[in-house]
Amino acid sequence: MSSGRPEYKSKTLSGLEKAVVPGNRYQVDSTLQLQKYSSVYAIGDVAAMVSDDLPKGHPMLASVASQQAAFLAKVFLDPQKNGAAAFHYKDMGTLATIGRNKAVADLGGFKFHGTFAWFLWMSVHLMLPAGFRNRLVTLLDWAWNYISYDRALRLIIRPFKK
Repeated sequence: MSSGRPEYKSKTLSGLEKAVVPGNRYQVDSTLQLQKYSSVYAIGDVAAMVSDDLPKGHPMLASVASQQAAFLAKVFLDPQKNGAAAFHYKDMGTLATIGRNKAVADLGGFKFHGTFAWFLWMSVHLMLPAGFRNRLVTLLDWAWNYISYDRALRLIIRPFKK
């Protein structure tokens, strides 16, 4: 019985497993193409652009994936530059929240932690959603969770057996 939707058959690329490097990532060149495949690209956590400077590839961070996506969009929009441009990651630092009122920041030569880093993390991540309404909703949601001690993360803990 047909659902009215076209059926897609999975196509496998022969030899694709040979492009996997340690860490279960696909090795890509400077244009983010899988080696030996001229029309297959990989970005983000699945891509490993291995070089002398980065023997394990770029860090698996959202900022790397965002920059790779922007680079690839420019390549697709201007096919004349395809192959001529190379991706270069601009490290703008790392922020991580590690608890209530606690975070760590590594911004180039500046490293700090604590409440100030937590406010910085909140400020940066509050600017990521597009549009004023989304930012306001995010801020109100965070404020409510902060005041009510509500946690979105729920852990399932099984009884310990000796």
